[in-house]
Amino acid sequence: MPISISFYLLLILILLTIFPSFLHASIPLPRGYYINCGCDKEDQFGSIRWIQDEGFIDVGNVSTIDNPNILPILSTLRYFPDESARKYCYVFPVIKEAKYLIRTTYFYGGFDGGKEPPVFDQIIEGTKWSSVNTSENYAKGLTSYYEIVVAAQGKTLSVCLARNKDTVSSPFISALELVSLEDSMYNSTDFTKYALSTIARHSFGYDGNIISYPDDQFNRYWSSFMDANLIVGSHSNVSSTNFWNFPPQKALRSALTASRGKQLVVQWPAVALPNDSYYVALYFQDNRTPSPFSWRVFDVAVNGKDFYKGLNVSADGVMVYASQLQLAGETQITLTPDEDSPVGPVINAGEIFQIVPLGGKTITRDVIAMNELARSIKNPPSDWSGDPCLPLQNSWTGIICSNDFRVESLNFTNYGLSGSLPDDIVNLTALTNIWLGGNKLSGPIPDVRNLKKLVTLHLNDNEFSGMIPPSLGELNNLKELYLYNNNLTGQIPESLRSKPGLDMQTYGNRLE
Repeated sequence: MPISISFYLLLILILLTIFPSFLHASIPLPRGYYINCGCDKEDQFGSIRWIQDEGFIDVGNVSTIDNPNILPILSTLRYFPDESARKYCYVFPVIKEAKYLIRTTYFYGGFDGGKEPPVFDQIIEGTKWSSVNTSENYAKGLTSYYEIVVAAQGKTLSVCLARNKDTVSSPFISALELVSLEDSMYNSTDFTKYALSTIARHSFGYDGNIISYPDDQFNRYWSSFMDANLIVGSHSNVSSTNFWNFPPQKALRSALTASRGKQLVVQWPAVALPNDSYYVALYFQDNRTPSPFSWRVFDVAVNGKDFYKGLNVSADGVMVYASQLQLAGETQITLTPDEDSPVGPVINAGEIFQIVPLGGKTITRDVIAMNELARSIKNPPSDWSGDPCLPLQNSWTGIICSNDFRVESLNFTNYGLSGSLPDDIVNLTALTNIWLGGNKLSGPIPDVRNLKKLVTLHLNDNEFSGMIPPSLGELNNLKELYLYNNNLTGQIPESLRSKPGLDMQTYGNRLE
């Protein structure tokens, strides 16, 4: 679901980074990429450098929002009018197995002359992450953003947009951020199987502007959360390093509380949740001056079920979490004090993420081979970026993949392709069909003896030159070999002339 943010709050977030960097010399700069989509130059806001999206994506058009009061990050966007493309992907170089927070930001602004923002999908690597529907926020004059935490499965990481059945105009994006996280953060999640999509992140009892960088070194957004409960302020700071998830000190400086002996009940988050599994992290700190003679003990329950029994909260702070908690509808957190506790319960902050099962990944050798093929062809289809096979409904144009995420078929008949076939094509060992007829491909025919499953090879009506590889005769399953109308020379290998059951057509060459 989208998270809304007003122009003014976003402006404040930007301005917070403008203060001289020496004021925050001890705070590490957020590591990663800050992409101002569609812009033509870098913009430096304090310590954070927003850069162009060129080099991360090769498709789409750029547009500006005709509004003199628009924020710089929202004043440009990239949109994707090509209806034939199955997806439009940004690709980032990353560290394999490292953990990243991805944030996508959307402000429609009527850039295409319409009155309603388009609805479309977001894809992270090979997994559909969510649908983007910013209509409600846009009608209220708000910007929408989405966040997800993922671990890189390879040396690149792709963030893609794609049309769906509800898309009636061009998908677009205003800004894209990729921030490197520490290994300990959210580490109870198996990131080889799941990603975490942000639902809510709040500082309880706090009514100020959104907390972010430099208070949060990872530039996460901590919103205010107020209700009818009592509010207390902390007498001492906590160290973020005391918590695996590194919450900023500022997010824990206030809290909701109840009187001694009273339960504290908090309805959080404010939105009803779809029936699903969630990662929930709750943060607590005893707001009183540290003392060895005082304690604050209570039980934590979520929707009436035990979450943590006998939690002893000190001035140093403590976090409790559930890595897979089933929730649906409204969520109620109940803190019940120990009967001997001299003070009531307290809660400072919380994060909740929807658990997104990963859809898998095209086998690495096929990814490498397809990327090499994309580089060797001078004008590949515009959606040849990101994961080649996944999601299956958004696989690269012209390829068919198996259920175990192997490339099974290449069909580019009459696509007008030019360039050559790389030797790496032999690593696509699950291929059964290669149909490349009617293009302008040139160079030699690669040795494809490793493609043992190959049934049809159509290279007709191209500009291939050189000799026919004798190794084609070693392909026991080969039934169709169409090489006509090329620039091939030499003799037809005897292994092909005598191959039973082979339909071979070679006319229009200079063969002996």
